[in-house]
Amino acid sequence: MNSLVEFHFREGSLTLVLTTSRLDASIARDLREACAAGWPEGVERLAIDLGAVEFIDSSGIGALLGLYKRLPAAHGAVPLLHARRAVRTVIELLRLQRVFALEPGGL
Repeated sequence: MNSLVEFHFREGSLTLVLTTSRLDASIARDLREACAAGWPEGVERLAIDLGAVEFIDSSGIGALLGLYKRLPAAHGAVPLLHARRAVRTVIELLRLQRVFALEPGGL
């Protein structure tokens, strides 16, 4: 298990659970590398659990967009699960709701 992300894969659906409190420039590259190494073949759908993430910056958004771009073309918006208010605010300010679906239940 990676210290930044947990992978849960079943029948074409991958859920990434981020286990870091900050998704910023100091973490984004490590996250990209961990996901490149742990990404299973056959991923058709992706959800990202951000429950542990308290802060996100532009580098973190870039890392999330990189994950989005790994998916097949017709996958739709990627659900962001348990996003805290600060993270939700950044997604909304950047108008990324068509890319990332903010699921209810965040703090």
